[in-house]
Amino acid sequence: MLDRPPIVREALRFRRALERPEDLVATFRSAAVYLECVSEPPTVPVVQVDDVPWLPVFSDLRFLAEYRLQRGEAGEVEYLLLAGARLLDSYLPGMPQGTSVLLDPAQAHSVALPALHGITPASVAVDRDQPERPVAAMSPYERPVVRAWGGTL
Repeated sequence: MLDRPPIVREALRFRRALERPEDLVATFRSAAVYLECVSEPPTVPVVQVDDVPWLPVFSDLRFLAEYRLQRGEAGEVEYLLLAGARLLDSYLPGMPQGTSVLLDPAQAHSVALPALHGITPASVAVDRDQPERPVAAMSPYERPVVRAWGGTL
């Protein structure tokens, strides 16, 4: 496990314990992540899960390749490599409102970073008007967030 990037180790720890989400967010912010992109027109793929837009990002190019194969996509892929903090602070505000981040989808350590206060900038957080409200009360975020975060932050 020590040869895995710190974000993978932290994601595995978080999935086992569902404790200290702030450690997961801090580790993600300092990690380098890969983001699939298309240059013409300039876009990034967003997937809809339970009517919530999710942006898949990857800690390793192998995970991006596996994800694309599972979707039936093959061949060359364009991607960006950027810090998790830049993704959260600069890219998410330009995405559809409420876009959340899904780290390494379909991997054993996959985790969701929902568009909530303390994770994303206040301008894009779906709970910006009620930052103290339990995460599980956020519809349409209730189901995916309960699965990913255990219901509260």
